[in-house]
Amino acid sequence: MYTFARFEQAIREALLATNLISAADIDLGAPKAAGVQADLALPCFRAAKSRGSTPAQVAQELVAALQFAPDSLVASATISGPYVNFNLNPQTFAKAVLADIQAGGATYGSSTKGNNRKVIVEYSSPNIAKRMHVGHIRSTIIGQAIANLYQRLGYEVIRDNHLGDYGKQFGVNIAATLRFGKPEGEGEAVLAAIEEQYKRYNLLMKGAVAEDTEYDPDSDAGLDDEARAWSLKLEQGDPQAVEIWQWMVDLTKTANQPNYDRLGVHFDLQHGESFYKDMLAEIISDAGESELAERDGNAIIVKDLPDHRGKKLPTFLIQRSDGGTLYMTRDIATIKYREQTYNPDAMIYIVGQPQELHFRQTFAISKALGYTDAELIHISFGTVFDAKGQPLSTRKGNMIYLETLLDEARNRAKALIEQKMAEGKTQLTAELIDQVAEQVGVGAVMYNDLYQDTKRNITVDWDRMLAFEGNSSPYLQYMHARCCSILRDFGKLPASYDGSLLSHSAETGLLKELARLPQIIEEAAARYAPFVVADWLYATARAFSAFYDACSVLKAETPELRVARGHVVAATAQALRNGLALLSIAAPERM
Repeated sequence: MYTFARFEQAIREALLATNLISAADIDLGAPKAAGVQADLALPCFRAAKSRGSTPAQVAQELVAALQFAPDSLVASATISGPYVNFNLNPQTFAKAVLADIQAGGATYGSSTKGNNRKVIVEYSSPNIAKRMHVGHIRSTIIGQAIANLYQRLGYEVIRDNHLGDYGKQFGVNIAATLRFGKPEGEGEAVLAAIEEQYKRYNLLMKGAVAEDTEYDPDSDAGLDDEARAWSLKLEQGDPQAVEIWQWMVDLTKTANQPNYDRLGVHFDLQHGESFYKDMLAEIISDAGESELAERDGNAIIVKDLPDHRGKKLPTFLIQRSDGGTLYMTRDIATIKYREQTYNPDAMIYIVGQPQELHFRQTFAISKALGYTDAELIHISFGTVFDAKGQPLSTRKGNMIYLETLLDEARNRAKALIEQKMAEGKTQLTAELIDQVAEQVGVGAVMYNDLYQDTKRNITVDWDRMLAFEGNSSPYLQYMHARCCSILRDFGKLPASYDGSLLSHSAETGLLKELARLPQIIEEAAARYAPFVVADWLYATARAFSAFYDACSVLKAETPELRVARGHVVAATAQALRNGLALLSIAAPERM
């Protein structure tokens, strides 16, 4: 149990010891009244009703009866109208928080809340035969952060990169490859060539009649049928289709891995939609034979199915009229497979807001068919805009590809570091310049997304992202590096220290932020909100800045105080590292 939880427990035990209030009437929370200087407050309305008294009278009786030992985490209980306010004991609190962080180290903030529970987090999910672009980064890093949070809470977390490797677009890709040939080369350059061939093939399908404004005399209306035929052949296991498709799958995975490595992202599974193809016939049969769907030729249609709130969903298909399956069919199969194989307590999908209806339909039909008892959760996110306020789009020509984005971030960060070196503000070796530039640049891109509510749209704004002041990743990383610099100058930090010396308001303010991390992890996981961690990181960095300005560490008034403050700096560095790690952002020791 961490310090704040022990503080609350001490208050509850003391309240119950008065015999003036029942456990059911104890509702501790943050003070709601403006200007109240307290760490927890007890509203006495519920207890007053139980006792047939007034809230103010109950508050007075409780404060008169409460007793706390001198070494308790609770310093005082005071009356504020119908409330009892409780304050921490700075000296015992400081020792307790530092002990928690020293004992936990890299695991500080973790808990066993999720022990014996399992969640599957599906994120990233790029399409095969396409380069990852800036739009993919949202699902990738939000999903990674949520997976990290649940892992810290003791859940068994299965991270799944559900690759888009099936559907009509692969019929187009296969037909285009047969028509234009396999591009040569490796990495993203080949993916770019495949995308160009895909575009060329689509253009040939357009303007099939002379009246069309985009008429092309070389167009071929039969190409659409050809692409659909190759899509169906792929589903049926045609050897030539499978060979070309597998080439594209392997090529894309190889090209994507460096981006994942740079983002600190990893997966336990990378099953594409194709992985579930052998289950599709059973899904279609179950749906077709149920009362949930009706047949129209080969098509299987679901009408008027209610979602989890009882609201009727729009009509949707489980199978096309040509007998082909859909994204929906494969997602249903995925849910059934996960339930049978892993028996998870929850499946969490990190996918953009435009897919909200799709997931409502998928979840509803999967539940209706009895395929899972797990909680099914869709975490949606907004659109990425450029600095001019335009949504990034391949069609508009303003799309930024992920590799290019990360390279640009690294290069801009390197230029800023070299500028600071020229100004005499920092000194780094040539090797460290490149390493830190990568950490700062990539961290800036990630934090620009993660510090905001996932539902908000985000903007690629380089000046804000790479600022060394304000709520940005470079600022947080710099504060961590400053902690490390102080500790290097300090030398060997003695293990023994007197925490009771840490009574300055700036020390207490910083320690309170450090003590919040366990609660922050629980809150962020419960809300599926990495920005809760980002808010805490920024608040902690600011609290450390206030502490640094008000409390000299290396030149403290006494040797004993110097050691105690050294432990505060070490604890801050550890907590910042842990918080940044939750977001998969590096914590450089020098900047």
